[in-house]
Amino acid sequence: MTDERQDDEITGRALARAVETIEPNETPFERSRIATPPTRHRFFSFPRLATAVAAIVLAVAAGAWFNTLRETRDVPAVGSPAIPSAGSSPTPTDPPTSAEPNRDRIWVYFARDGLPPTGAFIGGTFDNRGPDARILSRLSALRYARTGIPPGATNQFAEPVPTQTGTSTFGMSSRVQGDLATVEFEISGGWQVRGSAQSLGLVQQLVYTITDEPGVRRAVIKDTGKANAVIDQLVIDRPLSREDVSGYSAVDLAARIALDGGAGGRLSYATSVDKVSPGLARFVVTAQSAEVPQFSVGAEKWDNGTAGDAGKYLLRVQVLGSNDKEGLETFDSSPLRGVMTRLNVATGTGSGVTTYEIRLDDLRPWRVLTLSNPSRVVVDIGGAPQAISDRIAVYSPTVGAAVSHDFSVSGLARVFEATVSWRVKDSAQRVVASGVTNASLGTSALWGAYEVAVKLPQTVSGNVTLEVYEASAKDGSEVGLVRLPLAVR
Repeated sequence: MTDERQDDEITGRALARAVETIEPNETPFERSRIATPPTRHRFFSFPRLATAVAAIVLAVAAGAWFNTLRETRDVPAVGSPAIPSAGSSPTPTDPPTSAEPNRDRIWVYFARDGLPPTGAFIGGTFDNRGPDARILSRLSALRYARTGIPPGATNQFAEPVPTQTGTSTFGMSSRVQGDLATVEFEISGGWQVRGSAQSLGLVQQLVYTITDEPGVRRAVIKDTGKANAVIDQLVIDRPLSREDVSGYSAVDLAARIALDGGAGGRLSYATSVDKVSPGLARFVVTAQSAEVPQFSVGAEKWDNGTAGDAGKYLLRVQVLGSNDKEGLETFDSSPLRGVMTRLNVATGTGSGVTTYEIRLDDLRPWRVLTLSNPSRVVVDIGGAPQAISDRIAVYSPTVGAAVSHDFSVSGLARVFEATVSWRVKDSAQRVVASGVTNASLGTSALWGAYEVAVKLPQTVSGNVTLEVYEASAKDGSEVGLVRLPLAVR
């Protein structure tokens, strides 16, 4: 993996240098299609705490799910996102191994600061007698999990004191009706979480773990004998889906991006998760052709119902060309659960359409970038919710990162005439630095890479806010604004 990371960094730096010399390239809208910007979910209520409602809703809308960033990730600090080299091949991520190898491997979810939860296999006893039993098995395994937790993640569900029934299910009961699972928790000592960060993290863990059951997409969480659950000051008063708690804007399932390109010839693909930026899965198709091949990308619901072919959604990537192999490759590294490759080679032509079905835990906002030399189709899925909008994605620096007075900002953009605007504000909301830069592509459903060097005055220190946006051609207002808290050291 060290050589692959070095290859990514070298390729990324080369792409960054190339971006500086590229003139913005216009792609006609009739050749590429994308849905209109979505709206955000709101799903929690706080009786008798009206002001708390507003605070939580604003926090969710900004993607600020947690009070403190505890996680610092080692990602390539390059001007544009690192792209796997042409010779790279998909490498499945090994799940955490259980300290008790004789126990069943059970897939559950753990909380991460400012990001959706991440899944992992842990040891436990899996009761496969039906949906209710399987849900309780997952929750019981999560309740016991204190080892095998992925780096940077926590288990908020390990905190409640299980003193109720003396059974392995800690007084939990489950009832599945259609796509809805109702789970009651008898926790006499309370949930033992404090503040919005821990409360939201716990809710995310529970909803994702409950809905891992095939066919189940919504979860009702209740305290035994009550109409809802109260976690600290958070009242769960209606069914919740993964989309309700992930922290991302809603994604339109009808959205499609398509490009009329050439024939790709022989194809191969590579993947990464959390390598380019936290919470981001990257899928790259490399084509042995002079031009970017014809392709289309779209999202669909997915729920195959088998442990070996998991996920709740998929991105269907169809590329003109032929892959060397077909079948399912399992990754189990949230949000990427696996990739199914299906071949359909046209007789006599040597080149048909290859379909890649990217199995995903949840439906995150996704972006498509094309690159040349070699020809590649890059699909980025997710990223930190606070760092992305419908037209701006900031990959570096990461949310809450410590930066010097000289640092670079990089990511992807889909803005008018490729013009990306940025500014930095100090703790008093005074603009201390600002400017514009060009992405490698403009006025298109496709995204372009950008990088800009930021130089702050030496008098600036402490907490600052980076803002990246598109300046409206109509009135100069900020469109697709992304705000990232940073700390100047």
